[in-house]
Amino acid sequence: MKIIIVEDEKSIRNGLVKMLPKLDPEYEVVGSAKDGSEGYQRILAEQPDLVIMDIEMPEMDGLTMLEKLRKEGFTGKAVVLTAYSDFSYAKRAIELGIENYLLKPIKLEELKKTLGTASASLRQEAGTRKIQEKLLSLEQIFRSALLAELTVDEELEVYAETTYGIDSHGTFAILTAYLSDYYDDYYEPAERFLEPYLTAGSEYSVCMLTTVHHRSIVIVFYNMKDPEKIRSWCEKLVIPSAYSNLKHPPIFGWTVCQGLTEFSSGLEKLEQARMWKLCFPEGKLMTEKQISAVQTVPLKYSLDLESQLKQAVVKRDRAAYDRILEQIMAYCVEEPHHPDEIREAWARLVVAMIAVADSMGRVTDHISMRHIVGELSQAISWQRIRELMQNFYDAITGGQDQPESVSLLVKRALSMIETYYSQGITLEELAERLCVTDEYLSTLIKKETGISFTETVRKMRIERIKELLLHSSLKLNQIAEMVGYSDPKYMSKVFKEEVGMLPAQFRKQNH
Repeated sequence: MKIIIVEDEKSIRNGLVKMLPKLDPEYEVVGSAKDGSEGYQRILAEQPDLVIMDIEMPEMDGLTMLEKLRKEGFTGKAVVLTAYSDFSYAKRAIELGIENYLLKPIKLEELKKTLGTASASLRQEAGTRKIQEKLLSLEQIFRSALLAELTVDEELEVYAETTYGIDSHGTFAILTAYLSDYYDDYYEPAERFLEPYLTAGSEYSVCMLTTVHHRSIVIVFYNMKDPEKIRSWCEKLVIPSAYSNLKHPPIFGWTVCQGLTEFSSGLEKLEQARMWKLCFPEGKLMTEKQISAVQTVPLKYSLDLESQLKQAVVKRDRAAYDRILEQIMAYCVEEPHHPDEIREAWARLVVAMIAVADSMGRVTDHISMRHIVGELSQAISWQRIRELMQNFYDAITGGQDQPESVSLLVKRALSMIETYYSQGITLEELAERLCVTDEYLSTLIKKETGISFTETVRKMRIERIKELLLHSSLKLNQIAEMVGYSDPKYMSKVFKEEVGMLPAQFRKQNH
């Protein structure tokens, strides 16, 4: 909260300047003035959130100053410092929107309460403005339509037409880029990659938005001349390029909707179509038309390939294991099979592998094994099946005689901790992403690094705090938020325990 103090008594003015930042680091005094004339100029220049002002001052009194500022469009809050005799100004002050009166001599508790109320009010107003802006944005209109939360009435129709040139009942096309479990890590790179391809042209307009609920990037085309031409362009240029350049390319789907009210049902159809992705080669654009044309034949489970994979597991032959996996995948797409049969076959295969590994004493975490089986039963892409099978191999060959496999898992864990510690990632969330139990992962991290998960997060935060203290002018509350601490005071306590001094002392000593 930016504050300017306008007070003719020097001792009160200087005292407030020094005191306010100590009450709360968010209270930033951006200026002070000894009279209304000087205050008027400073407030116009700085546009503070709050003005603390006396009434009776030389040159220009406080209320006259505020009245002039209101005419100039200043909307900040104001607190009046007053003596008992000043209450004759009350009616005029109320009309000018005074936040509160503080009687001289100022009582600390009253000052704290008044500033706290003003700060809370400012936050609420900012939140309200933000919501109003979002509700009126094109992205919010489309997002609400996708979630079936949009009421298309006459008011919306007029607003969409006049503001964005959209016919609410016109033709729209939706291209979805489904990222599944990779969404949190890769939606930003995917979005950056897709953006240059999806700029509006003379034949269409476009809006791209992300939706955590659907784990997807959704691209809406509207004001189109030829939807089929856009679909063909996406299939021949955009999607192949994504599969060539992105580490974890999305599953792309396409549908055409007649009006905003069909967005939600169109998205549901695409979600159903995604379940058939295993029937098509990687990089294929999924559409309802393609799915309806599929004629499946039963999948015959290959005991021969299962036997070969078992031998690779027994011998700990990673090269053979990877080669046979690719052979099984190729076998599954030789003919069109129902995706449920394909998933069931892979789950059956892993159960057979678990039995072999268990008989050799290599299964130390049965819960993780069941988790992998469950994930295979729901997998919708070959990329996901390949990843799960690699995780499975790492898990069953991760004993004392194979420390490099354990180290690989711990390296992945440390990399993810470094990426997400500022967001407060928990051990349980990390273990779930790595397809192991939290107890198993906790033990491995402690064994490989010598410190616990909690200590690892703590040390990463401390190092980042040091960097920000030395190479930025950010305030402590800003630094705390960036490294995942909700309370800057608690952050300072932790920092002192680790470094031996408070953050402010560390910054001063090393500058």
